Amino acid sequence: MIEILDPGYYITIQDLGRFGYSNYGVPQSGCMDLVSAKNANLLLSNSINESLFEICMMGGKFLFKKEAKISLSGALFEVLLNNKEVSNDLLIEVNKGDILSFGRAIKGNRIYLAVKGGVDYKSVMGSSSMYRNITEDFIVRKKDVFKFSQNPSSNLSYEKVDSNIFDENLYVYKGPEFEFLTSNDKSLLFDKYFSVSSNNRMGYFLKEKLNSNSNSIITSPTIPGIVQLTPAGDLIILMKDGQVTGGYPRILQLNEKSISCLSQKNTGNKFTFRLIS
Repeated sequence: MIEILDPGYYITIQDLGRFGYSNYGVPQSGCMDLVSAKNANLLLSNSINESLFEICMMGGKFLFKKEAKISLSGALFEVLLNNKEVSNDLLIEVNKGDILSFGRAIKGNRIYLAVKGGVDYKSVMGSSSMYRNITEDFIVRKKDVFKFSQNPSSNLSYEKVDSNIFDENLYVYKGPEFEFLTSNDKSLLFDKYFSVSSNNRMGYFLKEKLNSNSNSIITSPTIPGIVQLTPAGDLIILMKDGQVTGGYPRILQLNEKSISCLSQKNTGNKFTFRLIS
């Protein structure tokens, strides 16, 4: 078992997400950085869909009440196991009574803590991903205790997937309403840097605007990675807990790896859009 001694700034339990319920208004949820989450699980020969901890920005302290095998992947954090530094992308053996502590993020935004066998958390609608009003909790709290199973190693072999999660280029496809843009705005999208403004698991707002004032559209489906253009020219990128429908033109769609890259960017970080032909 694992006891939460300090819940940090924002820690949740996530897996690959909740699919097939958007018609009920339920978002996909799941790991913001799928690349890193998959790496963390694969290091332990877990299924890539095993539940794990997503730790955002800073803080978190975990007491292990029995021995375990764990791994870390994603952002670079200050991480101590019994006051000794530990690194990402390694299989780490933990003993009963050990304490794993997270400081501030040094580079990036989110780090994943996986446990051999997966974190045991109730599945709702086919997923253990925490989300307000769907699961019992939407964040982990102090004194929470989570079980984990120490399943025998599977036959999965570890092969690290492409993990350049700090890429400043975000790769996109044209969205359904891309042609609503003027020629000038199309050029601006791919010729300039954009920077992150406010952001959370629902969406990332960008500081820079486009010149054109876009009209609204009939409410249409949206998915994580959609780039919306508001009538005021603001750009919003929907993320894993984002709404499932919207009335703003969907001008671009990030690919899965670029969603992971964006999730590791903080307020003020810059990036460019690169069109996938």
